[in-house]
Amino acid sequence: MGRRLVALLLLFLPGFAQKVVRVVAASDLQYALPEVARAFEGKNPGVRVELVFGSSGKLYAQLTQGLEADLFFSADKVYPELLERKGLAEPGTRRPYALGRVVLWVDRKLGLKPGPEALKDPRVTQLALANPVHAPYGRAAVTLLEHLGLLRRKDVPLPGLAKPFPLLSWEEIPWERLTGGVEAYWDAAPLRQGKPRFAFVYGENISQTAQLALAATRVGLLALSLAVHESLSGAGAYWLAPLGSHLPLEQDYLVLKGRGRPEVLAFYAYVGSPEARAVFRRYGFLLPGE
Repeated sequence: MGRRLVALLLLFLPGFAQKVVRVVAASDLQYALPEVARAFEGKNPGVRVELVFGSSGKLYAQLTQGLEADLFFSADKVYPELLERKGLAEPGTRRPYALGRVVLWVDRKLGLKPGPEALKDPRVTQLALANPVHAPYGRAAVTLLEHLGLLRRKDVPLPGLAKPFPLLSWEEIPWERLTGGVEAYWDAAPLRQGKPRFAFVYGENISQTAQLALAATRVGLLALSLAVHESLSGAGAYWLAPLGSHLPLEQDYLVLKGRGRPEVLAFYAYVGSPEARAVFRRYGFLLPGE
């Protein structure tokens, strides 16, 4: 009888049922978190970690509507804070796990040196970025372009704001209401100048945005944690945006209300272990306390 068959039979015996930890996570963790989960599973036989990735804003909305999950990893601490306020998190479990970094990724075939000047080149006629309505990396991308002087805020009327849209800080912008596309609210003339055409191409999350950059636009504002993976590093090069040049990506995770089972708390704790931190560090995340 083979080992796999024995293992399968054991699952049906009392006391041997495999325990599952269900995790929903921001897409910038697409490569790092599976490595962390596999290492945890290796140390905890009988526990399996299920991972689902998406944009933090959409995952947050689904969690408020009853999505079944034990842990939530967000690319922006705003969403875990909101879950806390709604009483949907285990008290005291919200904790930072990383600070995300933004890069400008450019396909090597374009022959451009990655950097802000590349965005003005006539060969750059499309730019992939995550949808800022619900994706934190999209918001960071827009604020980076604004910081670089490549987007200029328009004086658009948005009812209910305490001050005019151009005077809002990055944190005060009502991103979830900006459903008309970036150019409905920002003037992209500096990006369009000298080009036959220019368009933003939106990904539903930062992982899909990376796929769009790789397969179609050839230029994108992406997560460093994805750009260092061989799927992107082989085909392109990147420029790392300085800290402070865009909306910060302070990333928190938490245990969802009523989900504090021993296996869930074990994985929650493992995320802060030296082994897990080494994985996050390798993918370019800045870590709490460093």
